[in-house]
Amino acid sequence: MLGSGSAGNATLVSHAGVRVLLDVGFSYREVSRRLAEIDVDPGMLDAVLITHAHGDHTRGLRVMSKRHGVPVYATPAIREEWGGDDLADWRALAPGAALDLEGLRFIPFAVPHDAAETVAFRIETPEGVIGYATDVGALRPVLIERFRDCRLLVIESNHAAELLRVSPYARSTRERIAGDGGHLSNESLAAFVRDHLGAAVRCLVLAHLSRVNNLPELAEMTCREALTACGRSDVEVVVTRQDRVTPTIDLGAWARPATSPAAPLRQTVLPFHVASGADPDAGRSEVRSR
Repeated sequence: MLGSGSAGNATLVSHAGVRVLLDVGFSYREVSRRLAEIDVDPGMLDAVLITHAHGDHTRGLRVMSKRHGVPVYATPAIREEWGGDDLADWRALAPGAALDLEGLRFIPFAVPHDAAETVAFRIETPEGVIGYATDVGALRPVLIERFRDCRLLVIESNHAAELLRVSPYARSTRERIAGDGGHLSNESLAAFVRDHLGAAVRCLVLAHLSRVNNLPELAEMTCREALTACGRSDVEVVVTRQDRVTPTIDLGAWARPATSPAAPLRQTVLPFHVASGADPDAGRSEVRSR
């Protein structure tokens, strides 16, 4: 992943020379800089797929399209909400309909989030299946089923429920984030791990962490506790960051189950301070988070 969080999201999926970018949520200059870190030029991209129209997933899309003419795939609802009729090469994406790109098959499906339409992806590759859902308010049966036989899951772990409860965000924003159309909490992801994690999964990539209502250490600890509870020490946990490229993940590395034990749990601190008895909304203006 080139980066993931409320300020920008972009992920490169590649196989046998085919390179597909999922979302362009940073500026074109920043996406280009991060691609260069992994020796990829924007002109080498074969396609861009958009999960939804929010700015943290589309910020650099217009410039990327104009400079390179790369095909951009999005559903009609996403395209209408974003309003980018001037892109060089729009192509249709339909939930439930597979898109084949020279050895990579992308199957989009709708997930709950506060956009006109948001899609997650089941990505079928010769080396295994990837599940990809960076913005999802609730884990519905369709996602659970489509992710059941995945080898790699990239999935949201946006906030800790208690940190969101006492955060400096306005009450309406906190309620939106915690709702079924908002973002997935560490605790909701942990419940998914305990109850529905498929036997084929070898790596969980935690995405779209809030910089205000979460900590990387806390998201990882919550996930590892759930893995330990269901006896899944074979699953690696990777936490994405907003400000850096995540090291490349090779699906072929999980051809056999790993045997290394989970890392020890670590104590951590809150990302902000709330005085005892203080009203977290007092004197605060609303901050929108996506």
